[in-house]
Amino acid sequence: MKFSNITLLVIFMLPQIGCDVKTSRANSEAEKPLIQSEKLTPEEEFKKTLKEAETGFAPAQSLLGLMYFNGEGVTKDNGKAIEWYQKAAIQGEASGQYRLGWMYFQGEGVTKDDSKAVEWYQKAAMQGLAKAQNKLGWMYFEGEGVPKDEAKAAMWLQKAAIQGLANAQNQLGTMYAEGQGVPKDAIKAAEWFQKAAEQGVAEAQYNLGLMYSEGEGVPKDVIKAAELFQKAAAQGIAAAQYNLGVIFVNGRITYKDTVRAYAWFNLAAAQGNVEAQNYRDKLEEKLTVAELTEGQKLASNWKKGDNLAESSRRSSQTVSLNDNPRIPATPSKQSNGTAFIFSHDGHALTNYHVINDCTEVKVAGQDNDAKVITSDSVNDLALLQLPGKSNDVANLNPEPGKLRQGDDVIVFGYPLNFVLSSGGNLTPGILSALTGLGNNTNQIQITAPIQPGSSGSPVMDKKGNVVGVVSMKLNDGKLAQATGQIGQNVNFAVNGQTVKAFLDANHVSYKTGGGFFSREKSNADIAEEARKWTVLVECWK
Repeated sequence: MKFSNITLLVIFMLPQIGCDVKTSRANSEAEKPLIQSEKLTPEEEFKKTLKEAETGFAPAQSLLGLMYFNGEGVTKDNGKAIEWYQKAAIQGEASGQYRLGWMYFQGEGVTKDDSKAVEWYQKAAMQGLAKAQNKLGWMYFEGEGVPKDEAKAAMWLQKAAIQGLANAQNQLGTMYAEGQGVPKDAIKAAEWFQKAAEQGVAEAQYNLGLMYSEGEGVPKDVIKAAELFQKAAAQGIAAAQYNLGVIFVNGRITYKDTVRAYAWFNLAAAQGNVEAQNYRDKLEEKLTVAELTEGQKLASNWKKGDNLAESSRRSSQTVSLNDNPRIPATPSKQSNGTAFIFSHDGHALTNYHVINDCTEVKVAGQDNDAKVITSDSVNDLALLQLPGKSNDVANLNPEPGKLRQGDDVIVFGYPLNFVLSSGGNLTPGILSALTGLGNNTNQIQITAPIQPGSSGSPVMDKKGNVVGVVSMKLNDGKLAQATGQIGQNVNFAVNGQTVKAFLDANHVSYKTGGGFFSREKSNADIAEEARKWTVLVECWK
């Protein structure tokens, strides 16, 4: 059977996961800031390294380049980084050669040139530098800068893997499992996955779980498979999260917990796993309102490293540590949403349902609680006072009534409590209708995808001005049940006119965009600006 079709509990899984070349290379190769001497400040460390580099000492030159790249003890300067990497590389210093190759591959400080990247990776790899061997293997595997050659890719990846480089071990395991560049060998595949999994590589944990689930290269052990899926799921691997959902739905390996299953399906679905989306929607129709709410809270409160708390159907069997009714329970986080700051005095806007009945409202990363100044339950708006002042604020669209159906819109927020991205999540869409649910003239309808935690997110036009506040998403499953029609991306936001009326009624000042010099911006620029004045709001009860 084809390895990528391995199944668990008669549910199809995704194929093995290698280290994603397109998305993970930059993150995996960008080096961490240097560890400084206990006695020297970063600036002093830089001066010391500069003096050594100026004597021609190659390791210091490479290190100085890294300092310039990281902006460590000196202003970040990619051009200077290239200059010092080049000096070290010419002298044959392996780390300088590798770093110079990485700069050419990424196009950092120089024009992107895959051929030159390969040239410098090759020089460093020939000296035995594992990171360079790994990168060179990837270049051969992808055919970037060199003709595609899976056999050479496997050779270089094996050299790096033998030295203990975890990403190379996982990719080599995938190549043995699929017979890419090497004879297909499930036993060797499992051995390399095991080595990488022991180092905490989430993709390897998932891949090894697949091997155990089917008994490929290892004795079949569904308990071991479930344990590995749990580890990978906690690190955010969507396929592993989906598999855990299946496990908890069936209850054949562990206890049955449909609420926890729903939460895992929801997390996987948020990353685009289609099977998880289907199972989540089917399961949603079978859960009670209380179970559905609990499952959504579990998913919304999830963070990387979290295995998801047992649902109340399990935890209710345990004894509470706080049995004395006279002792008030300590508040805990129940849900989260998004808010955006629109005044330098720290005023922010979110949804009423985000803060409703909260004992405390907190802002992620801030010590002091936010204060709810006022709210409007009908229009689902709440005005917050955040602790401290704010330098960066949102601009409201000066003429929201002039929006047209079909206009491009962008939503920026913190769905699923950082599972998608700790730096926020941007989703583009269009203004699909100028009225909301039931022709509500205080709302607009948008196609930008939203997830739990998106509530309160700003909806912006192409100039980055706020034209609405995300409020609700139509339940596709319940819509289909009621009408026989399947809706997709039917999402609603409080419109700009209603937002401005709410702020005016409460005598709160705000800024508007527009003007002669206003211009449309790229989504990347809008995200960069919105990240400065958009915050994660937590409801504690």
